[in-house]
Amino acid sequence: MRSNDRLRAQRLHAEHQWHHFIRHHDTANSSWLNQSWQMSAPHVSVEQTCAPIDDPETVRREFMRSHLYQLAQPILDELRHAVEDTGFAIGLSDAHATLQWTASNRVMEKRLEKAHFIPSAQWGETQVGTNAVGLTARLGKPTAIFAAEHYIPTLHEWVCYAAPIIHAPSGQLAAVLDISAPWQHATPMALATVSHYAHQIAQLWSQVQIQPNFHLNLCGNQAGVYLGQHALPKRLQEIWLVLALHPEGLSLEALHAYVYGDQAVSISTLKSEMTHLRQHVGDALLARPYRLQLAPSVSPTDAQLIEQYALQRLTSKLMPLYQRPLLPHSQSPAIAEYRDYLHQLVIRSLLHGNDTEALWQFSLLHDAEYDIFARLAQLLPASDGRRAAVIAKLAQLDA
Repeated sequence: MRSNDRLRAQRLHAEHQWHHFIRHHDTANSSWLNQSWQMSAPHVSVEQTCAPIDDPETVRREFMRSHLYQLAQPILDELRHAVEDTGFAIGLSDAHATLQWTASNRVMEKRLEKAHFIPSAQWGETQVGTNAVGLTARLGKPTAIFAAEHYIPTLHEWVCYAAPIIHAPSGQLAAVLDISAPWQHATPMALATVSHYAHQIAQLWSQVQIQPNFHLNLCGNQAGVYLGQHALPKRLQEIWLVLALHPEGLSLEALHAYVYGDQAVSISTLKSEMTHLRQHVGDALLARPYRLQLAPSVSPTDAQLIEQYALQRLTSKLMPLYQRPLLPHSQSPAIAEYRDYLHQLVIRSLLHGNDTEALWQFSLLHDAEYDIFARLAQLLPASDGRRAAVIAKLAQLDA
């Protein structure tokens, strides 16, 4: 079979798979592609035509002042010259799949602008659906997305290859390098090429000292403490958590709405708080949009770990972390909503399991509901001295 015929057959197969998923939303299929589509579906409409953007020129300008660009510039210049006479385009995103730099010839540039393949565009899977940049940012490994493997139909005309740029000493994802082209130009060599250049940049970046990763305790006995010893002021704890809940990043205005709601707090006050936060966390805080940059293996707060353990029903792991409600005095609308969600998620996880010790610990630490004590009454044997206290509590709640 000729190469063009093989690509057409591959494209038809991808389209068949995509249409099947859109019609049936098959959750039984555990393939990596199906999982990415499932992640995309709740957040991205198939009618979406492009990636969301913020301020392309500002993002591009700030990136070109960055340390990473200074190191990678000779390699990026080489790539830029290489694509000038081809049907390919190059893009470099940050660790959260927000494009920082792009290059292509003029013909390709016009086509790519329609899809917002430009600096500041957010190419995470929950922003624009399945694509190589977002997938590599999430998985931390090279990926290729061909034609209808993309989630939104306007990207079905493209093939994309992406590879991670990883800071070897820390394991931290620094950026994602992408090569994209119309699907007719698909070639296995493209993935090898983008991986080669990403590795070259990574070798340079790995010589740079990076600040330690930050994990903030919010639900444990050391609430507000990060790096095991430093305390973060309560307002900065709120900002950090809101950013942790929005890994794709937030504009200053959106961040203000999530943190302050209807409170009479000015934008300039939030700007001052962001400066204060950066003094604590350094390069872990990025701007335009505001977002956190952490290694893939690092959870920004213990709240995300608790959520993960609760979803997996690992109650023996979540209860040592869930010592108190999440920022109980916070009036932030986003945090209040997440606090209630997390609490109910923990309760559901406990009720669906048989972990009497976790249930008992929850009843001692939190304002437990009737169902918690009812579940304890079911599980505790008559010989357990705690059963009498549980029965007495149920009688009190029934009264």
